[in-house]
Amino acid sequence: MTISSRQNVWFKRIREAIHDHDDEIVIEGPKAVADAVAAGWVPIKTFGRGVDFTAGLFDALAETKSPQNVIGLFHRPQSSLDQIFARDSSVVVALDGVQDPGNVGTIVRLAAAFDANGIVLLPGCADPYSPKAIRSSAGAILSVPVVSASVEDLLMRGWPIVAADARGEAGDPPARRAVLAFGSEGSGLSPALADGARTIAIRMSPRIESLNVATSAAILLARSYELRA
Repeated sequence: MTISSRQNVWFKRIREAIHDHDDEIVIEGPKAVADAVAAGWVPIKTFGRGVDFTAGLFDALAETKSPQNVIGLFHRPQSSLDQIFARDSSVVVALDGVQDPGNVGTIVRLAAAFDANGIVLLPGCADPYSPKAIRSSAGAILSVPVVSASVEDLLMRGWPIVAADARGEAGDPPARRAVLAFGSEGSGLSPALADGARTIAIRMSPRIESLNVATSAAILLARSYELRA
């Protein structure tokens, strides 16, 4: 039977997952859902527009302006710091207070493109499993381990931390066994992380003062990948 009531338990459950993305998350679109299944994700349930929900009710759930006719409800993936630091032939990305979900999703995509181990989210970051961040990752969230941790937990791993900073020294980013840290565009790294980090500058024209955090991540991750390729 096609669901037509906002009081339906599935409608409420999906809406809660879209809003909170805590234990359960939503992936929208037939290709995105199919890619998640192909990557080994097992859906709790999938829903079709006009099949499981009436068109109007489905459109009320969909996050995109043009609904893509399929919504998948999944358990939120769980990763660990041990998993992210298990491989010392690449780098780990740490995000410190990066609040824009579009930037977080884009950096997840960059981590996949340049073979980073995974991403450590420090306090104050946007959730990479929010609908906007998932869309910005263009499917990369399916293959990139992401874990939330404290600065203390990150520092205890003992890997050198390198951060992009216009006032830092000129030089290349590390190719492996290091953490590339990126802070918020407004305030940079938190003091606790900055105290333990070495800073490097991205060489660029003096006509501009700084770069978007995702752009900085793209430049440093690409260079790091080149150095270990």
